[in-house]
Amino acid sequence: MIPFAHRMALSAPAEDNPLWLVVLADMMTNLMLFFLVMFAMTLQGEKAKEQLARALDDPRGVTTAPPDPQAERAVRDFREEQTANALKQLFGDTRVDEDAIRVSLRDKLIFPTADDRLTPEAIGLLSSLAGVLGPLPNTVVIEGHTDNVRVISGSFRSNWELSVARADSVVRELVKQGMTPNRLVAAGYGEQLPAASNDDAAGRARNRRVEIVILRNTPPDSD
Repeated sequence: MIPFAHRMALSAPAEDNPLWLVVLADMMTNLMLFFLVMFAMTLQGEKAKEQLARALDDPRGVTTAPPDPQAERAVRDFREEQTANALKQLFGDTRVDEDAIRVSLRDKLIFPTADDRLTPEAIGLLSSLAGVLGPLPNTVVIEGHTDNVRVISGSFRSNWELSVARADSVVRELVKQGMTPNRLVAAGYGEQLPAASNDDAAGRARNRRVEIVILRNTPPDSD
């Protein structure tokens, strides 16, 4: 829409449009826009007015609003909930609490007996896991766990060594799949944190596992 002043200037013949009239029309248009902006600002809250004042004081004409902790927390919670839902769909055995999201992978799915080499099936599982966790900034701890049956074959002298080596294998594969190394931690607990009783085969099978622990309520890494 052409402002009235411009319509007036454009409707007259060229010889009746001296330079001062064109300049006047531009000034009137700018003044109209200025007062419209001022009127709009009167309808805003105090926070918007303060931001405008900072922008006008900034010689570069720009300002950055301080981060809102509540908004950041809401966004982080939403992303974590979406991640947890995706992990439940992929792996099933996923637990969510206030501090962490935990995914439990049985050892037979990802390792041969008493070994830390990943099976071909494990590569596919960890590729899917990396795809879900990759965009998330949270720290991820990979925990290796075993039952209480002493290792009697292979190159490991104890369950603790086996659990550490398995956690490390998972971390290295996730990095290979594109996850950021500085957000991954490998931890081995051996038989010290059982998920079930070691008194029967079913309980021992549950204890031989790798847990993927996504820590919650942790701020994103600065880099």
